[in-house]
Amino acid sequence: MKKFITLLLLILISFFGNSQTLNEETSALLDSLNKYKFLNSSKALNYGLQALEINDPGAISQDITDINVVIGEVLFYQNNFAKSIEYYIAALNLHNLLPVKDRRHKYVNEPPWILVALGNLYYKIERFEIAEKKYLEAIDNFNLFEEEFSIDKTNGLSTSKTNIALIYSTKGDVQKAESLYNDVLELRKNSNAAFIIYQYMETMQFYYKYNMTEKGDDLYDLATSLYKESIDIEKGDLLKEVKIWYSYVLSVYGSNLLKLKKINEALISLNESKKITVAQNHNTHVFPDVDLEIAKCYYELQSYNKAENVLLKALNSNIVLLEPNNSNPDKKKLEKLIFLSKIYNIQGKKTEIIKVKDSIIKNYQKQDDYDFNIIENRLVLYEKEKEINKNKLEKTRLTYTTYIGLLSFIIIIIAFFSRFKFQRERNSRLELEKNEVSLKLESKNRELVSKANFILQRNEYLKNIISKLNKSEVNEQSFRRVKKEVSELISSEKSYEEFDKIFTNVYPKFYKILNDKHNLSQTYLRLAAYIRMNQSNNEIAKICGVSIRTVETQRYRLSKLLNLDKNENLNSYIHKINYANVNAANAVQGADLQATKLWWAK
Repeated sequence: MKKFITLLLLILISFFGNSQTLNEETSALLDSLNKYKFLNSSKALNYGLQALEINDPGAISQDITDINVVIGEVLFYQNNFAKSIEYYIAALNLHNLLPVKDRRHKYVNEPPWILVALGNLYYKIERFEIAEKKYLEAIDNFNLFEEEFSIDKTNGLSTSKTNIALIYSTKGDVQKAESLYNDVLELRKNSNAAFIIYQYMETMQFYYKYNMTEKGDDLYDLATSLYKESIDIEKGDLLKEVKIWYSYVLSVYGSNLLKLKKINEALISLNESKKITVAQNHNTHVFPDVDLEIAKCYYELQSYNKAENVLLKALNSNIVLLEPNNSNPDKKKLEKLIFLSKIYNIQGKKTEIIKVKDSIIKNYQKQDDYDFNIIENRLVLYEKEKEINKNKLEKTRLTYTTYIGLLSFIIIIIAFFSRFKFQRERNSRLELEKNEVSLKLESKNRELVSKANFILQRNEYLKNIISKLNKSEVNEQSFRRVKKEVSELISSEKSYEEFDKIFTNVYPKFYKILNDKHNLSQTYLRLAAYIRMNQSNNEIAKICGVSIRTVETQRYRLSKLLNLDKNENLNSYIHKINYANVNAANAVQGADLQATKLWWAK
């Protein structure tokens, strides 16, 4: 009995020790994800996906919730809205499963910053009514923040109301928008200088948009006065934030001066904005992109060479520039290219015009970066599942207790049965072996699905490489070589042979029954296997690297080869193929278990 107790203690120490290490690693990856989300989106995604991969798929924690949110945010900046919403919804589901004691905010019904993110997504795709609804839901939840989070509450309410004001402004409801902007200025009055200056900038943009220049200039004066006071008082990161947001104030003010044809004054303000920006460390996501505005000033002054030099220098910059409200840097680059072509046109530089237009055509053809139906369906599904997930909360709270209780029960049973005679020991052993076989069979099923998903994701990723290569300016010979290598890899038999091996371990008589009766080729045997796994036509197409039309044609030919009547369903026929569980178990019993991990290539 002492040995069993010792074993139990060692297992528990190992379990909790590994959990602690895993939590630390997850937190470190989350920090890296936040660090690079604006600087290098690909690197950020790699950190985020790595953090999710090292944790069990059913793991629940605040860190994992936050990781899903930030991944969704990075994908949003990339205009990958359909994928972004997957991670936002995953974060909402995880929050609902978190024990209340482990939540960052104890009393909220929904995490409000995720609701703000969803609102931003809907605003981006011009679903303004739904966006406003999400912002209002966020406001309700920000109001539930505990007193200790008063600053976060103020920031959240201000952000949500500013975004609603932006919706009203976009729709032309000037009166409602102005009222909300004034409400937010009142909310911000006790905030730090950086937040106040930021809000001045947001409201200035609104006033200048609707030609309320006097009101906008009044806010500019207030921002300038507060800035001069702050640079003599503030230090560290707060001072940096003050300077960054004031550089935005200058850029907004300068752009309005340009609109009013006060060119020389506009140049002074815009150049000062750029000077402040350049002086700051580049480890921040907020940089006013004033180069286009400066080029427009030189254009108005007929200094075409200066305008050209400003744009060329900006286009060759390695710094990724993002504006507030999640502006797309590629869109800004496109605007620069279009204006550069305008400068070349007035200069009569026909060769340069052709080069610029070719670059625009090649790199900025309009694409649909999101699918409205996907976004809508996923949100509807989340709302339906939310009620179901409430019941899982109590189960999660008992996870550790259940684990310890189950482990203790198993040890007691083992100790009890160790006292019996040889026959009882033999019977117990056989029972345990039977259970082990069942677990292995289940594991091989999971492995089979993982392998199919791996093939699918790999092919999708490789196709994406080809797509990007098609859009890139690369040496033609190198392009053909890389494309050939990728295409060969997609059609490679190696992964499919591994899939066949795993599938045969799980369903040992499936291929034999079909082949003996119908003498099918390997192509149609694999198609039948995918159908047996309940893969859709779309999923089969992605796994095999072919079109959906090709899959449909192959399904029709398979029905003919199986001699099915017109009214007989192919899926039903394949699922009726039976094989003894005991044979499947025996086949699996001799197979080695291996952990199959999905990976995301850089």
